[in-house]
Amino acid sequence: MKKFITLITIMLFTTLIGLCGCAGDYRKTVTSIEAMTLTLQGMRGTSVYEIAEVDGKTELRRFKKVYSTGEDILELEASATCDTKDFIELMNNCSVIRWDGFHGKHPKNVMDGIMFDFRATVNDGQEIHADGSENFPKGYHNFVRELNKILTEHEDD
Repeated sequence: MKKFITLITIMLFTTLIGLCGCAGDYRKTVTSIEAMTLTLQGMRGTSVYEIAEVDGKTELRRFKKVYSTGEDILELEASATCDTKDFIELMNNCSVIRWDGFHGKHPKNVMDGIMFDFRATVNDGQEIHADGSENFPKGYHNFVRELNKILTEHEDD
């Protein structure tokens, strides 16, 4: 009987962790976005993606970091206005809220690669931060691919 009670207790505890997550974070989806910055640094330079609200719409911007007159500056490479709901859907499809706390250590014997730093404020103040070096969270590559797709589709606008 004691083993049965222990087994039931373990099953209930495991179920609660599965439903609520280890940290008890019940907000596993993005419902609103206030800010986002993604910095990618590699051998060919640094790109910075960010969003801003312009006239009630979300504007995605990509900057290239260049060294000029003794300092690093950001030059705008591309921008596109996108539907805020679609952008939130992209973030949810790529599970960015689950990236919070991710720190992808640089793999041994890799001489170069891409480093990333992701920061976002969502859901009225919830902070997300993830970073890594040639080690990325699930959904990362799709997220970056979709950001570039949004910018490419709007190049001629």
